[in-house]
This record gives sequence, C-alpha cells and structure tokens, in this order.
Amino acid sequence: MRKSILLSSALIAGSMSFSALADSPDWRYVEGGYTILDTDATEFDGASVNAKYLLQNNVYLNGEYSNVTDNGFDINMATAGVGYRMPLNGNTDAYVGANFERIDTDAHDENGYSVNTGVRSMVAQDVELMGEIGYYDVDDGDVTVKVGANYYFAPRWAAGVSYEKIDSVDMTQVTARYTF
Repeated sequence: MRKSILLSSALIAGSMSFSALADSPDWRYVEGGYTILDTDATEFDGASVNAKYLLQNNVYLNGEYSNVTDNGFDINMATAGVGYRMPLNGNTDAYVGANFERIDTDAHDENGYSVNTGVRSMVAQDVELMGEIGYYDVDDGDVTVKVGANYYFAPRWAAGVSYEKIDSVDMTQVTARYTF
C-alpha cells in the first residue's frame, strides 16, 4: 500500500506542468537586435530597440524604434504607447495597449495609431512565449498578428525571436533582452 501511494505521488508530481515553477513575464526590460522587413517589393534590414516599463496598478509604458534600409532607402519606425496587463495566473499575463505610430521614409512621413491585445506566458522557468493580435493604422488600417519567444540563458538576459504580419509586410526580429 505504501509503495503504491509513493508511486502514485511520483507519477502525479512528474506529470505536473513545469510552468508551475516559472514566474510571470517581466514587464521591465530593454531589448535590441536585428530586424528584417519584407515587403512585396523588396527586403529591408537594420537595427531595432524596444522597451517596456511596468508602472503601478498594472499599467505599462511601451516604446519601440527600428531603422531598416535597402540600397540606401531608409525606413524609420517609432512607437510610443501605454497598456494594461491582467495577470491570468502565476505565469501568464494578458494585455491590451494603445500606441502612437510614426513612419519616416526618404519619400514621405506618416503618423497613426495602433491597438493590440495579447498573451505572454512563462511556459518554463527560462522560456517565454507570446501571441498578439492588433490593428495598425498609419497609411491604411490593417490587422496585425505577432508571435514570439524568448529564452532566458541567465536570470536577467534573454535571446528572442519574433514574427509580425501586417497586410503584405512581414517583420522578423532577433533580439537580446535585459530585464531590470
């Protein structure tokens, strides 16, 4: 009897999700990396910097900047916004956000806005996954879809990759993140 209780306890503990060991996603970070912006006409590449900062009461600030180029033609994209996170459990947060958007190119400049909602989850002690859907309106309004993953190779450092689709534009980023 005692052996069966021990065996049952071991099986239950072994089948439990390892995500129970993970903390919630960190909302205070800065990251930078390499960006590829693929349009129907051409492919741009360059650098990007992103940051989030959690204030009190689950409100966060968001900032992003990317500079990509192709054959001397530059595109600068800037985002500044605010959002609200809602903890769903100990390792998963949902969020909503609203942003001011600006695109500067060698040909013209445009301002607009975006709204988004998504989920971020620490699926393991060192792995964060995210998914997001939104609406981006600078020149013409389009639905956006974004997915990403970060691997924490040290307590405060992560390497990440993300993919975002906005109409006929695909944006892929490879980043390094520092949390504080």
